[in-house]
Amino acid sequence: MKTKQTRRQFLRAASAASVAACAGRVFTPYLYSSEQPEKPKSAVEKLQIGAIGVSEYRAGIWENDQPFDGRGTFVGRRAAEFGAMVACADVYLPFAERFANYFPNRCKPYQDYERIVEDPTIDVVTIGTPDHWHVKIAVEAMRAGKAVYVEKPLSLTMAETQLIANVSKETGAIVQVGSQQRDEFDTFRKATAIVKSGRLGKVNSVVCSCPTNEKIGNRGVFDERKPFKPQPVPEGLNWDKWLGPTPKEDYFLERCFYNFRYWSAYSGGAVTDWGAHNVDFATWVLDRWNDAPVEISGEGKFPGIEGWYDVAEEFNVLFKYKDGATLRLQSGENFVLLTGERGRIRVNRQRLTGKPVEDLTPKDEEELAEIEREILKGKSSGDHMRDFFDSIEKGVQPISDVLSTASGINMCHMANICLRTGKTLHWNQDAYAFDEPEATAQIARPSRPGYEVA
Repeated sequence: MKTKQTRRQFLRAASAASVAACAGRVFTPYLYSSEQPEKPKSAVEKLQIGAIGVSEYRAGIWENDQPFDGRGTFVGRRAAEFGAMVACADVYLPFAERFANYFPNRCKPYQDYERIVEDPTIDVVTIGTPDHWHVKIAVEAMRAGKAVYVEKPLSLTMAETQLIANVSKETGAIVQVGSQQRDEFDTFRKATAIVKSGRLGKVNSVVCSCPTNEKIGNRGVFDERKPFKPQPVPEGLNWDKWLGPTPKEDYFLERCFYNFRYWSAYSGGAVTDWGAHNVDFATWVLDRWNDAPVEISGEGKFPGIEGWYDVAEEFNVLFKYKDGATLRLQSGENFVLLTGERGRIRVNRQRLTGKPVEDLTPKDEEELAEIEREILKGKSSGDHMRDFFDSIEKGVQPISDVLSTASGINMCHMANICLRTGKTLHWNQDAYAFDEPEATAQIARPSRPGYEVA
């Protein structure tokens, strides 16, 4: 058996190897027969894992009639397929205890995530907390020498994006962002291959359309428009720590757990919830993740009710690049539309349509399949978590690394800033600032004392 020190050496070597891949300017805006002999475990299979943020979603979310695993729990359980899950943490202790029960007698439940980050025997962490905790925990984990899987959206602000990108380059830590739309869906993988094959010609126009008004608790989140009233903090919930870097507020159920997405203090609504998928895909597939738009304009509809959800209900934002290309982020159906000089395709998780798809021959299909393999760097397709652990083992960055996801989430933040200011904005990437002072003021936010993100 290899020692824990050997595992740490393994991770350090993997991080060192990945540093070389972090150079360059970045837009910081299974099956085997039981008769086969057991193979020796690889270094990655010996890794010890800690899951941070392991919620349960209540009945009614996504029209489920029973409570079910939250995203952080789902991610943690997937990670446990590739290593040993030895610890978990959630500010609501019953969630941590529930998660630990999936791994009896070996997973320690904590309320404070620091217990996991500070543990030198833990090699990998998964982060499935609300958005306002993503960067703080990820940065601390990277600096502690751990590999990190962090759920999307990567950051809460553009300043956080810049920070986590810089720490990623400094540490060389292996980090997978939960932008699984790049590799887990056949439709998106094929769309990527079509674009890379040149069948669309140069793509100068993209529409990223995102759904809104998901049903929460058997009712539309925007249906009942009455201010929420303070409620007693549930036993076992460290409410002050749940708020973390954000301002002190009263507790009520609609502010936290799944519903945090609809408060600008903790998230960015559908703009960052679904935009983090669709805009990320568009900037990645078009190789614009190292680029930045120069002009942002648009309009949105806000509830305007004090003491109620405050993110945009509807939105339509246009980004213009220096070379004249455009990307539109809008609310409505869920799809990405890519228009090039020779044709256009429309893609979501269920369908891929367009004449360039209809015209494909069997030989074309073979060519696209080979391009898909090249895009995935020879690693397993259709499994975002497996790609993460494969990357740890090989000492390379995964398909959704921090640097290539930074521009997409920054554009979502730009969209929200544009909507809140109500102005056309002009972005200066070299200065990392807008020409409009009121917009630049929203690049960063102050943190509550004791919860600084740095």
